[in-house]
Amino acid sequence: ERTARYGQRPATLLLTGLAGAGKTTIAYALERRLFDLGRAVAVLDGKNMRRGISRDLGFTVDDRSENLRRSAEAAKLLNDAGLICIAAFVAPQLEVRRRAAEVVGKDRFLLVHLHAPLEVCRSRDQEGMYAAADAGEIANFPGVSADYETPQSPDLRLDTTELNVDQCVDQIIKLLRDRNVAVD
Repeated sequence: ERTARYGQRPATLLLTGLAGAGKTTIAYALERRLFDLGRAVAVLDGKNMRRGISRDLGFTVDDRSENLRRSAEAAKLLNDAGLICIAAFVAPQLEVRRRAAEVVGKDRFLLVHLHAPLEVCRSRDQEGMYAAADAGEIANFPGVSADYETPQSPDLRLDTTELNVDQCVDQIIKLLRDRNVAVD
């Protein structure tokens, strides 16, 4: 019934990439576009989750994993209500992303890798996170003091140094149409 009412199939899009790759910016631009198209959509962002449901977590590998697990559970609830969920998280480990897909349901989960070279991500950093990580003030920072395991076969890979925000949103919308998530 919700599919018919909303004109969409529920799904979770995990936008993953290094800090500064454009995840949050693209997530909210995509939400706006989908909302303007009449879709029921919500964004879960790593920072916002840490201000609420995950405020008790730090940035260890285990804490990052738990943050994504909690977020995947929230995304599943949004999907169960018929919504499209856009989840913007660094999600640096392949195994953690795989487990998130299992929680949400592989038939509802789409992985979008936003790529930008580390030096570009550093140049986009307005909060000084990379400098703090370089100084040892932030431990386990993907790209600096922790690994980021690049997705090997995402549903979509976008180079945010070559594509602007609108072009990225256009490609994600096409993915949703191709996968029969957002129907016209």
